[in-house]
Amino acid sequence: MNIYIFENNRALNLEPITLTRPTFDVRCGAFTFIERLNFFLPDENIHLFVRPELEEVIKETFPGHHVNPTSVDDGIWLLGNGLWSAEDINAIKNQQETLFYKNRTLIGANLTKESGQKWIESGGPIADELVSDSAKSDLSTQVVEYLWEAVALTNQQIEKDKQFLSEFSAPATEATLINSENIFAHKSATIYPGAIINASQGPVIIANDTVVKPLSYLEGPLYLGENCVVEPMTQIKGGCSIGPVCKLGGEINSVIIQGWSNKSHDGYLGDAYLGQWVNLGAGTVNSNLKNNYSDINVMVNGVMSDTGSKHVGCFMGDHVKTAIGTRLNTGTVIGTGSNVVSNGFPPKSIPPFSWCVDGKVQSVRWESFLETTKIVKSRRGLELSAAEKSLLDSIYRRKKT
Repeated sequence: MNIYIFENNRALNLEPITLTRPTFDVRCGAFTFIERLNFFLPDENIHLFVRPELEEVIKETFPGHHVNPTSVDDGIWLLGNGLWSAEDINAIKNQQETLFYKNRTLIGANLTKESGQKWIESGGPIADELVSDSAKSDLSTQVVEYLWEAVALTNQQIEKDKQFLSEFSAPATEATLINSENIFAHKSATIYPGAIINASQGPVIIANDTVVKPLSYLEGPLYLGENCVVEPMTQIKGGCSIGPVCKLGGEINSVIIQGWSNKSHDGYLGDAYLGQWVNLGAGTVNSNLKNNYSDINVMVNGVMSDTGSKHVGCFMGDHVKTAIGTRLNTGTVIGTGSNVVSNGFPPKSIPPFSWCVDGKVQSVRWESFLETTKIVKSRRGLELSAAEKSLLDSIYRRKKT
């Protein structure tokens, strides 16, 4: 069967993370949305519809999938930032020529070739929702519209994601394990004596080749991705999902890290979402609760949005760096490629590619950023591809206009 995973025209409500990736590559729970769909649909023919500026990068990132095809066939369509279940996917498969909605947003469809092709030729899902006389039905599938929702839902989603980890089992270690039947580790993970892993409030999942050093404390629900390093004295508390190749230290609580990032020093990080290639200087801390206990507003996609939550930390795009001792206020958003050096609180909304020094913001120098990025990636045995460079350059140029 053909599966069409698509972004809609609200993809940038998940910025700054979705400036450099599609909505279906955002992390929530133990996996990104598309990783979870690949578990549910392992043998299907998957096609991806993304914003044009992402097309070349996504062809590199997902080489096994078709990206922005110009022709389609009979198949089912799934909104990329939905927390899909097998039951809801099957419901769509079983109702031909039907549109599926959640709170009046189109999140899925079962379309013939003719209907799908008409939608593509009229602009497709990124331009607008499908206008059709097809039957309509509602689904209860949760849709993550904003990053703070991804953070809030990670607790319950990690519990659900245990179903995909059949090769993981209770670790053989001299570490202290609390509720060990709810602790799952890949056989290649290393957990040193003296570490404490507490799964009494939810599962703790430790992926391939990750190292947990002595005197660290891990609390579920928690997912630690491949090739991570947890430094001694680190506290990682419930509601965290850490992508691959991260160095972790200090106190971390209710945090998603996309991957390939360093938060290896002392300092508190809470109710936050970090992209890739982020580096937090020693002593970087964020606030996640206002002194008057009021709900927190966040600037997203040019609009000040009420989160409806009293606990909201910070959101950092890819390639963000903070200096030692950086302090971030509740609801701070830092755009891709920015560098923050500040004695006091920097602005709560920092555009992409900003050099923020003591509250004064100016553009980073493109060539300097590029050289640093190449060095950072080379330290992990990777290169900055032409497609990545082109995407980052396009973000930089949009920011300058």
